[in-house]
Amino acid sequence: MRKKLETGIFIERNIKTSPEMAASRFHKSSPQVLSSPTLITFMQTTCADLLAPFLEEGEMAVSVRIDMSHLSSTPIGMEIKIRAEVNTIDGRNVNFKVEAFDEIERIAKAINEMYIIDKERFAKGIKRKTAMEKRKR
Repeated sequence: MRKKLETGIFIERNIKTSPEMAASRFHKSSPQVLSSPTLITFMQTTCADLLAPFLEEGEMAVSVRIDMSHLSSTPIGMEIKIRAEVNTIDGRNVNFKVEAFDEIERIAKAINEMYIIDKERFAKGIKRKTAMEKRKR
Protein backbone atom coordinates (compact mmCIF):
# COMPACT_ATOMS: atom_id res chain seq x y z
CA MET A 1 0.00 0.00 0.00
CA ARG A 2 1.36 3.38 -1.00
CA LYS A 3 -0.45 5.56 1.57
CA LYS A 4 -1.09 4.66 5.20
CA LEU A 5 -4.52 3.10 5.56
CA GLU A 6 -6.01 3.66 9.02
CA THR A 7 -9.14 2.61 10.86
CA GLY A 8 -11.86 5.25 10.93
CA ILE A 9 -11.24 6.44 7.36
CA PHE A 10 -14.59 6.59 5.55
CA ILE A 11 -16.24 7.44 2.26
CA GLU A 12 -19.83 8.26 1.34
CA ARG A 13 -21.49 7.81 -2.05
CA ASN A 14 -24.91 9.08 -3.15
CA ILE A 15 -26.75 7.02 -5.76
CA LYS A 16 -30.09 7.71 -7.43
CA THR A 17 -32.05 4.47 -7.77
CA SER A 18 -33.43 3.52 -11.18
CA PRO A 19 -35.63 0.74 -12.63
CA GLU A 20 -32.72 -1.58 -13.50
CA MET A 21 -31.90 -1.70 -9.76
CA ALA A 22 -35.33 -3.06 -8.80
CA ALA A 23 -35.95 -6.41 -7.17
CA SER A 24 -38.48 -7.10 -9.95
CA ARG A 25 -35.54 -7.30 -12.36
CA PHE A 26 -34.54 -10.54 -10.68
CA HIS A 27 -38.01 -12.04 -10.29
CA LYS A 28 -41.32 -10.88 -11.75
CA SER A 29 -43.18 -11.38 -8.45
CA SER A 30 -40.80 -9.05 -6.61
CA PRO A 31 -41.69 -5.40 -5.94
CA GLN A 32 -40.36 -2.22 -7.55
CA VAL A 33 -37.91 -1.49 -4.75
CA LEU A 34 -34.12 -1.48 -4.54
CA SER A 35 -32.92 -5.08 -4.71
CA SER A 36 -30.61 -6.67 -2.17
CA PRO A 37 -28.13 -7.80 -4.88
CA THR A 38 -27.87 -4.22 -6.16
CA LEU A 39 -27.44 -2.87 -2.64
CA ILE A 40 -24.68 -5.39 -1.89
CA THR A 41 -22.92 -4.36 -5.11
CA PHE A 42 -23.06 -0.68 -4.15
CA MET A 43 -21.75 -1.45 -0.67
CA GLN A 44 -18.87 -3.55 -2.02
CA THR A 45 -17.87 -1.04 -4.69
CA THR A 46 -17.96 1.84 -2.20
CA CYS A 47 -15.48 -0.09 -0.03
CA ALA A 48 -13.32 -0.74 -3.11
CA ASP A 49 -13.43 2.99 -3.95
CA LEU A 50 -12.24 3.82 -0.43
CA LEU A 51 -9.39 1.32 -0.62
CA ALA A 52 -8.23 2.17 -4.19
CA PRO A 53 -6.00 5.18 -3.36
CA PHE A 54 -4.08 3.04 -0.86
CA LEU A 55 -3.19 0.24 -3.28
CA GLU A 56 0.23 -0.15 -4.88
CA GLU A 57 0.68 -0.62 -8.62
CA GLY A 58 -0.22 -4.24 -9.39
CA GLU A 59 -2.55 -4.65 -6.39
CA MET A 60 -6.32 -4.92 -6.25
CA ALA A 61 -8.85 -5.65 -3.55
CA VAL A 62 -11.49 -8.36 -3.61
CA SER A 63 -14.35 -9.01 -1.23
CA VAL A 64 -14.00 -12.33 0.54
CA ARG A 65 -17.02 -11.99 2.85
CA ILE A 66 -20.06 -9.75 2.98
CA ASP A 67 -22.63 -10.01 5.76
CA MET A 68 -25.50 -7.65 4.98
CA SER A 69 -28.84 -7.05 6.68
CA HIS A 70 -31.39 -5.37 4.40
CA LEU A 71 -33.51 -3.53 6.98
CA SER A 72 -36.02 -1.51 4.95
CA SER A 73 -37.31 -1.22 1.37
CA THR A 74 -36.45 1.75 -0.82
CA PRO A 75 -38.82 2.77 -3.62
CA ILE A 76 -37.20 3.12 -7.02
CA GLY A 77 -36.49 6.79 -7.73
CA MET A 78 -35.22 7.60 -4.24
CA GLU A 79 -31.60 8.51 -3.64
CA ILE A 80 -29.53 6.36 -1.31
CA LYS A 81 -26.31 7.09 0.55
CA ILE A 82 -23.70 4.40 1.17
CA ARG A 83 -21.20 5.01 3.98
CA ALA A 84 -18.18 2.70 4.27
CA GLU A 85 -15.65 2.96 7.09
CA VAL A 86 -12.44 1.02 7.68
CA ASN A 87 -13.13 -0.98 10.83
CA THR A 88 -10.03 -3.17 11.21
CA ILE A 89 -6.81 -3.85 9.31
CA ASP A 90 -4.83 -7.06 9.63
CA GLY A 91 -2.04 -7.09 7.07
CA ARG A 92 -3.70 -7.43 3.67
CA ASN A 93 -7.12 -8.07 5.20
CA VAL A 94 -9.31 -4.97 5.58
CA ASN A 95 -12.68 -5.09 7.31
CA PHE A 96 -15.30 -2.41 6.63
CA LYS A 97 -18.43 -1.32 8.46
CA VAL A 98 -20.96 -0.27 5.83
CA GLU A 99 -24.35 1.40 6.17
CA ALA A 100 -26.93 2.49 3.63
CA PHE A 101 -29.62 5.12 4.01
CA ASP A 102 -32.44 6.23 1.77
CA GLU A 103 -34.09 9.64 2.02
CA ILE A 104 -36.08 8.48 5.07
CA GLU A 105 -34.06 5.99 7.13
CA ARG A 106 -31.22 3.49 7.42
CA ILE A 107 -31.96 0.66 4.99
CA ALA A 108 -29.01 -1.68 5.47
CA LYS A 109 -25.95 -2.47 7.52
CA ALA A 110 -23.07 -4.72 6.56
CA ILE A 111 -19.60 -5.97 7.26
CA ASN A 112 -17.45 -6.29 4.14
CA GLU A 113 -14.14 -8.11 4.43
CA MET A 114 -11.73 -7.36 1.60
CA TYR A 115 -8.33 -8.82 0.85
CA ILE A 116 -5.56 -7.01 -1.05
CA ILE A 117 -4.14 -9.29 -3.73
CA ASP A 118 -1.56 -9.23 -6.50
CA LYS A 119 -3.28 -8.71 -9.89
CA GLU A 120 -0.80 -10.83 -11.83
CA ARG A 121 -1.01 -13.77 -9.44
CA PHE A 122 -4.81 -13.54 -9.52
CA ALA A 123 -4.86 -13.51 -13.33
CA LYS A 124 -2.61 -16.59 -13.43
CA GLY A 125 -5.00 -18.42 -11.08
CA ILE A 126 -8.01 -17.57 -13.24
CA LYS A 127 -6.13 -18.63 -16.40
CA ARG A 128 -5.20 -21.94 -14.76
CA LYS A 129 -8.78 -22.58 -13.67
CA THR A 130 -10.14 -21.71 -17.13
CA ALA A 131 -7.66 -24.12 -18.74
CA MET A 132 -8.69 -26.89 -16.30
CA GLU A 133 -12.36 -26.32 -17.12
CA LYS A 134 -11.70 -26.49 -20.86
CA ARG A 135 -9.90 -29.83 -20.40
CA LYS A 136 -12.98 -31.25 -18.65
CA ARG A 137 -15.13 -30.67 -21.74
